[in-house]
Amino acid sequence: MGNLLAFSRLLLIFSISLSACTGVQQTEPYEEKESGAALAMEEWGRVRSYPDGKIQMRNLAIAHEAQQTLLEFRGNSAEWEPLGPKNFGGRTLCLAFHPNNPDIIYAGSASGGLWKSTSAGVGVEAWERVALGHPVLGVSSIAINPDNPEEMYIGTGEVYNYTVAMPGVSDRLTRGSYGMGILKTTDGGLTWEKSLDWSYEEMRGVWDVLINPQNTNTVWATTTEGTYRSLDAGQTWSLVHDFPMGMDLNLHPADTAVLFATYGGYESPQAGIFRSSDGGASFQPVPGLPTDYSGKAMLSISPSNPEIIYISLADAFESRGLYKSEDGGNNWGLINTDDIARFQGWYSHDVAVKPDNPNTIIYTGVDLFKSVDGGATVAQKAFWFKWFFGQTPVGGPEGPFDYVHADIHAAYYSPFDNNTVFVATDGGVFVSEDNGESWSGRNGGYQTQQFYAKFSSSLTNPNLAIGGLQDNATAVYLGDDSWYRVIGGDGMCTAIDQEDNSRVYGSFQRLNIRQSFNGGLDFGPLPISSLGNEVTNFNGPFILAPQNPATIYAGAQRLHRSNNYGVNWAATSSGPVDSEYENPILTIAAAPYDQNVLLVATAPLLGGTAKVMRSSDGGSSWSPVNGLPDRVFMEITFDPATPGTVYAVCSGFGTDHAFKSEDGGLTWSSISSGLPDVPANSIVVDPEQPSDLYVGNDLGVYASFDYGQSWEWYSDGIADAVMAMHLSIGAGRKLRVATHGLGVYETDLRDIVSTEDPMASRSRLLPAFPNPADNELTVPFELGSAAQVTLRAYNGQGQLITTLLSGQYAEGKHQATVDVSGWPSGHYALVLEGTFANGQALRKVSSQVVMH
Repeated sequence: MGNLLAFSRLLLIFSISLSACTGVQQTEPYEEKESGAALAMEEWGRVRSYPDGKIQMRNLAIAHEAQQTLLEFRGNSAEWEPLGPKNFGGRTLCLAFHPNNPDIIYAGSASGGLWKSTSAGVGVEAWERVALGHPVLGVSSIAINPDNPEEMYIGTGEVYNYTVAMPGVSDRLTRGSYGMGILKTTDGGLTWEKSLDWSYEEMRGVWDVLINPQNTNTVWATTTEGTYRSLDAGQTWSLVHDFPMGMDLNLHPADTAVLFATYGGYESPQAGIFRSSDGGASFQPVPGLPTDYSGKAMLSISPSNPEIIYISLADAFESRGLYKSEDGGNNWGLINTDDIARFQGWYSHDVAVKPDNPNTIIYTGVDLFKSVDGGATVAQKAFWFKWFFGQTPVGGPEGPFDYVHADIHAAYYSPFDNNTVFVATDGGVFVSEDNGESWSGRNGGYQTQQFYAKFSSSLTNPNLAIGGLQDNATAVYLGDDSWYRVIGGDGMCTAIDQEDNSRVYGSFQRLNIRQSFNGGLDFGPLPISSLGNEVTNFNGPFILAPQNPATIYAGAQRLHRSNNYGVNWAATSSGPVDSEYENPILTIAAAPYDQNVLLVATAPLLGGTAKVMRSSDGGSSWSPVNGLPDRVFMEITFDPATPGTVYAVCSGFGTDHAFKSEDGGLTWSSISSGLPDVPANSIVVDPEQPSDLYVGNDLGVYASFDYGQSWEWYSDGIADAVMAMHLSIGAGRKLRVATHGLGVYETDLRDIVSTEDPMASRSRLLPAFPNPADNELTVPFELGSAAQVTLRAYNGQGQLITTLLSGQYAEGKHQATVDVSGWPSGHYALVLEGTFANGQALRKVSSQVVMH
């Protein structure tokens, strides 16, 4: 246990009060010594980049292209319904305002794409998601052409660090969500095309995009790779300032040849503020400012007096302070050293100048402040801990007049009203219409919450579910769009007692479990008395045993068990489950048929390797599982209907991602054919139809209706891409997906097919091989009865390439081997269709192949 505290960093966070009562305002924060946002991103990056330190955006782009090729050849897609929450928002990075219409506002969410409001955020359904047609998750910047608002650019990706990517032991306050460069629309957002194409790069981010209002063909972008410029409205880009971790761009309001750019991030190799006097052709360091800060710098120029410039500058975990120039940036003074950014100096702070008064500023960090004397003194105008717990109305108040959600990423004065201020926060969009004196949320319908695993649904009550969220506590679904917020902090693992739904469990970071006895309305502490000082993962896992909900398992470095609903606890073993590296448990699975069979997976928090461990004696002893790749396994699931059958999915890249065991986890085989090479997060089995499996990964939901032999994309009804963090099955045969960026959606599970004609149900097109292919391709298929079939190949544009075979085939398994040496490189859909002897049509079934 010697590494128990080796990982700790003395950071500071103020989290939410841990008790929660329905509708009661919580007003007393408590202190932790860790940053929730930091820990969340560290874990996000660790599990995805392990073991080689790389996060491959290109894999999402390739998979998205492949599934688009197949989409038109599939049958009816699943119909997904958004469940919310719709009464509060999720992490938001930026806003943009229509130049001619004050009611049209765009919001860039951290992992839910681009959103639009036509009511300035007012109302129950104030926001709608803008479909982009690309696998974009994080939107970090938005630029609208002031002369032609139909033309817009969005910068994508949320990356806070340039160099820290080593697996296992290093900090990883770096990765928030995937990006793919810059997209552009010329029709008001109906269609989007790639402008700066980083689809096939490792994880990069675009932090700011700026259009020259006097020559809208000139566009600048500051990115993790430096500052780029386009002189032809985004058709081509050139790197004009090769300096890492560009964060903020600001243009002189009168002289557009003058441009300021700030650089820096968590542990960036360099930092600094630069100025260009020739429209971005060259940049020079701004004199008199620090270049050794470890956080980021955010700059704002006074619109009414451009000689006055402010900079919020911070180290990673505290503010350096507010800098000010009164001569256009030639000379600077540190005018305020208040620690506004605090522990989020690498993450979220900003300054906005009132358009008609250069001495009035809104200065933001964890909380929101205002100065009326040019920054010399500041007064706090909003307090994050005043948010309302319990149920708040959709589109209504989320707290008192002085509540704004914590971690404010950006602040903007309205271009239409000098007294109206908007801010983008980890809890969505907030506005003040009296120059920062009072505030209200503008989040009706803004379903952008970032859920974590493990989300739980009642199997008997369709109106009960619970899940934990990034920086938004834990939310309880009670049947409508307005969810209850409870517990506080970053919401983590949850559970529902399926024998007694009044008993509900939630938690916040580091395995702090809370228990409710009234269906999730009120919670009290459930301490793990045997835990001691053990290291836990950020999202410390716990489960209720499937055989008996009175038995609770919780994972730290050891597995802990309570046999009486958490009243008493004991570790199942004397030493860590991973005796080699002492890494903590990330996921737990208990066999429904044998209380002694347990499987756990560890994450490489303290170094070494990730592992899957098995116990056959109730956790007293553990043995490593062989036959699985060296990746972080995110979920292990026993088939509830078939003893011995268990499934597991893993994160990372460069490997298969779904595996099956038929001997209780002793040996494993891959069931990944048709799944993309992107991190997988969750797997669930239809308990009434165990042939049907569902996997949630960083691109969405995938379904298999043949025990994992083949897979199809199943979430095109949600978005082009969405991080499916956890899947659960609820009452009424509902499949629910808790996403990291778009809240919760549900769809009906597939109908039970036991009464269907087996001719169709047993007919399928199996994955072709080799895939990718070069010269020769083998296509296997199976028929439930004799049929006249045709197998065709289509390219990515839906054009017929060739008919691979056509004829009468008998019941059973077949395969065709064809010459594909003349096919151009790209993605192809293989489509099988036909007619059985009784005249019944064979539904279109498809698979995908890539040609090198």
